[in-house]
Amino acid sequence: MRKILMGMAIAGCFVLAMAGFLLPILQGWIFLVMGLYLLASEFEVGRRWVIAARRRWPVLSRWITMGRDHRWAPRHLRDFDDLTDPSK
Repeated sequence: MRKILMGMAIAGCFVLAMAGFLLPILQGWIFLVMGLYLLASEFEVGRRWVIAARRRWPVLSRWITMGRDHRWAPRHLRDFDDLTDPSK
């Protein structure tokens, strides 16, 4: 049951991220980083996907770093950055 609920939360974050990229009042990159955090923290495959994506698109690494340093970001986002850093 937990995996199903986490999958729904991840999908919701990605939907809000897409809406945020289209609407100027919603910060889409925050929801994208949160969705990637949930994906990488819950699923091993997701962790590999995030590492590969960060290697391929450096802008994603910058977004994750910006999200990590944001004042509303959870403390676990630093662990996510360390966990999915492709240079480590």
